[in-house]
Amino acid sequence: MKKRHSQQAITADEQIARYAYVLGNVPASVADKAYAAAYFRLSRAQREEILGQLSAELPGAPREAASVDPAAFAMLMRDLRARDALVRIRDGVVVAAAFVASAPVAAYFTTGAGSVTMEQQPPWIHRLAGHETSPVDGGRTHHRPGVPGFLGLDHDNSGDSREW
Repeated sequence: MKKRHSQQAITADEQIARYAYVLGNVPASVADKAYAAAYFRLSRAQREEILGQLSAELPGAPREAASVDPAAFAMLMRDLRARDALVRIRDGVVVAAAFVASAPVAAYFTTGAGSVTMEQQPPWIHRLAGHETSPVDGGRTHHRPGVPGFLGLDHDNSGDSREW
């Protein structure tokens, strides 16, 4: 039986940090798809509010096309100034949360190139991708050298398999 992790409330700052982490670890093509998927999940009212807030931060932002087309929003978010504005606006955390939880991001860490690095990813990425999380211990049966391990009856286990 799998152990279920309880869902804990994530602060806005932590959500933005997760967004920044994912954005820094996925290729641009995955980020584009994730922005489009995140924007698609928002209601029309949320889209308008977010675009209004972004327009206040970015004069000249293409509001009309991005208001209805998730792909146009993804194109807008290729601009580093738009990404910076997104983390500073009041409702940016809504987009950040949808971006992190999007299907393209989950697919990248489940079956894409990101799945190769799962051992180095934080536990919340493991949960996002549906991976079981267990610590990597380099082959040791425990973390205290000199303490007998499970083979203690007929084998002196120092805790490090390199000494066997």
